[in-house]
Amino acid sequence: MGLKPIIVCGALLMAGFALAQEQKPDDQKKTQEQKQQERKTPEEKQAEANQTYEGPSILSRDKSLIGERGGKLIDFRFYGEVTGIYDSGLTPLATNGQGNLLNVGSQYGVETGFGVLGTRKWRRDRLSLDYKGSYRHYSSGSFSGADQFLNLAYAHQLRRRLSLDLKETVGTSTLSNGGFAYLPLTNTDLFAVPANELFDTRTNFLQSRVDLNWQHTARLSIGLGGEGFIVRRSSLALAGLNGYNAQANVAYRLTRRQTVSVAYNYTYFDFQRTFGNAKLQTSTIGYSVGLSRKWDFSVQGGGVRVESLGLTQVSLDPAIAAIVGRDVAVVTFFRVLYAPDVEARLIRRFDRSSLTIGYSLGVVPGNGVYLTSRQNAGTLGYSYGGFRRLNVGANAAYNELSAVGQTLGKYTNLQGGFGVTYKLLQATHLQLRYDYRHYTTQNTLFQKDSNRLSLGLAFSPGETPLAIW
Repeated sequence: MGLKPIIVCGALLMAGFALAQEQKPDDQKKTQEQKQQERKTPEEKQAEANQTYEGPSILSRDKSLIGERGGKLIDFRFYGEVTGIYDSGLTPLATNGQGNLLNVGSQYGVETGFGVLGTRKWRRDRLSLDYKGSYRHYSSGSFSGADQFLNLAYAHQLRRRLSLDLKETVGTSTLSNGGFAYLPLTNTDLFAVPANELFDTRTNFLQSRVDLNWQHTARLSIGLGGEGFIVRRSSLALAGLNGYNAQANVAYRLTRRQTVSVAYNYTYFDFQRTFGNAKLQTSTIGYSVGLSRKWDFSVQGGGVRVESLGLTQVSLDPAIAAIVGRDVAVVTFFRVLYAPDVEARLIRRFDRSSLTIGYSLGVVPGNGVYLTSRQNAGTLGYSYGGFRRLNVGANAAYNELSAVGQTLGKYTNLQGGFGVTYKLLQATHLQLRYDYRHYTTQNTLFQKDSNRLSLGLAFSPGETPLAIW
């Protein structure tokens, strides 16, 4: 386990620098860029005018991908959709007479939805938005309901050297497979967004973040921030979450495209409906490099001290078990754990597409069954909008959870999917999306596979293909 983050981050770093070495000379690149510029539509030229290079992203400051598609900012765009849906592997939090989880079989239905996405920039302000709301109805009546998701970011330049960043993530969902795999989420969203749920039950979540950044000199900047988050699950058998995070960071720009940083975070998890909490103190050192205007690599590493308090089961001595009439007892535990904290992200913005590769190793608040847990996760996302009528997107993710203190086996999750929108005529698009998820718990004691397929029509005005993914 200890070598995995080193190997993954080393591979990403070597890949990024290898690609940097393959960059063409400036005069050759200029000629190619001029030819590409001549072929672009007026809408594409206007969108590119709003794309200014702001230097490599600093992970501790959460440079968001909200309002981007294909590696570029897009103007606000509205859409509505009507699709037929198929789901298999839905898992309610209920058992049959034999004590096994209910198998509800495949579900067919109809889903309608509405969404808006995009970014708008002004002289001193920037607003980015991703929203999607939907209502789903199955023929059986089970699992029908509404889902909502909002990811909102606002940045304001208070003074010449002082900026304020606000971010709001809020939503409600009943499905554990699908949407959250391909939405433009970043590292801080992992605390509240229910991306690793074991059951298809109603989950409500909210996360608010504020950051204040002071540009002390042209090279040196200081950031202070905090966030609060809550998660509420409808089932009384699953734990909820209250929590907050406070962080400070200092960044120093070595060159226009290279930045080093140090950060400190204090995080608190307070679990609801069960006894337990956790206090995390994390210190990291980061390095960010813009390998070109199209390649952006960021990595940070350090350690986290975890103080975890909760409940666990212990086996009783046979003599005591004979007296009390049971073999196990529930006791409190307090554990101090030191663990690595690593995160890396490589982004490639092509002319008409984007590629994002991410890796993280840290401590998270779990999924309602697993509480404070060590997480090992990797993500891959790709989107392409270079066709005149077609827009495509694909994603894959892997996740491991190992509970801190609880006597639970390892949770593993593997998922992936792809989506296509094709412009039929004017504002009408054909839409197809498929997602697959496989997860296991207790060292394969429980295994689950789920499939989700949607096919239908989406309606959105605009000259370019609709970029939902």
